[in-house]
Amino acid sequence: MAGDLKDIYHLFNPDTALINDDLIKYYVEIEQNELNIKELQLRLELGLDTREPIKLLFTGHRGSGKTSTLNRLTSNLDDRFFVVDYNVLDLLDLNDITYVDVVFSILAKMLEKAQEDSIELGTSLNERAERWGNSIIKTITQNDSVDAKVGVNLPLVFINLLGRMKSETGTKTKIRTQIEPRVSELIGIINDTIAEIETNEKQVLIIIDNLEKIDYEKAIDLFYVHATQLTQPLCKIIYTFPISLKSSEKFMQIKINFSDVIIHPNIKIHERDGSEYQKGIGFMKEIVSKRASTDLFEDDTLEYIIDMSGGVVREYIRIIRDSAIRALARGKTSISKDIAVEVVNSLKNIYKAQLSDKDYEVLQDVCRTKDIKRDEQLVGLLHNLSVLEYINADSWCDLNPIVRSILDEKGFLPDK
Repeated sequence: MAGDLKDIYHLFNPDTALINDDLIKYYVEIEQNELNIKELQLRLELGLDTREPIKLLFTGHRGSGKTSTLNRLTSNLDDRFFVVDYNVLDLLDLNDITYVDVVFSILAKMLEKAQEDSIELGTSLNERAERWGNSIIKTITQNDSVDAKVGVNLPLVFINLLGRMKSETGTKTKIRTQIEPRVSELIGIINDTIAEIETNEKQVLIIIDNLEKIDYEKAIDLFYVHATQLTQPLCKIIYTFPISLKSSEKFMQIKINFSDVIIHPNIKIHERDGSEYQKGIGFMKEIVSKRASTDLFEDDTLEYIIDMSGGVVREYIRIIRDSAIRALARGKTSISKDIAVEVVNSLKNIYKAQLSDKDYEVLQDVCRTKDIKRDEQLVGLLHNLSVLEYINADSWCDLNPIVRSILDEKGFLPDK
């Protein structure tokens, strides 16, 4: 537990999800999230009996704690699952990602996990995968000796190819050009690999995290245009996807192509009518109290940070960490509200830079109605956290408190 502000810096890292021991020590059970985890776990476990190749979409705002929740899920699953979970951004370029890349990453990571677990795949399947791999490698090298290296460690070769696709535009284009006309063959190898792994009495579950960070157009290409390819692997898969797609006119068609959509909500700290939601505020305080002494926050400081975070866990942790750094720089031993206000004011400048005149019109409408609508303009505001979604019996949305303060300063808040 953090006993001083230096400890806060180390224990409040907004870019690190909870896993293993930290998941045990710092995870906070939040009512709606726990229900989601239990329902998701139950769906997967019931699917073991039917052997359904369930394809699930898992979404929430960036920074809402989805990765920690998925880690919590996998820690609860029994040993009947062969779990392949990975951060797609470790392999692929966030700014240039296609369905070909995603499907190729599924094969690469599944083979890597099989190798780690000492699962022997059949000779025929290995030979097919090697021939397919060799045909791709020949597009980027003239060195025939590479062929011999493929059979030595096929998963490593594929992971390295993905790394080159991430960093080398020319290589990426060449590989995609080779794979796309033969994507059915790739999916065939994936499905035969799944079948062989599942002879070991474990069913394959693939969890692909951080796809929610891709932009709207790329998300439409993945989940709408190429939903067929994403749903062809004959195993259970959880895809994260951008919450902004829920406001797209194409969302209902996207939803039809997948088994279910699970929404991971922000922590609600206000009701729709603006009144405080004390249980949510309590959850936010518990996130801190599990890691640090609340004595490190002066009067009303933590409450202010909670309010300005909007219930987005990553933003909450970021404000706390940045406030600790600023307090240390000034020789302080605790975080005052004045320092937290300075940190929030710095964030205002970031949000201001991403708002257009048209955005302000939409934000005013959100402030008045708090309704989630099929609105392409709202898509971008949900993606950049200017608008936040919450759940009661139904979904509703509100302005990010930092954005609300910007509208207030400009005199743009509508009359109540």
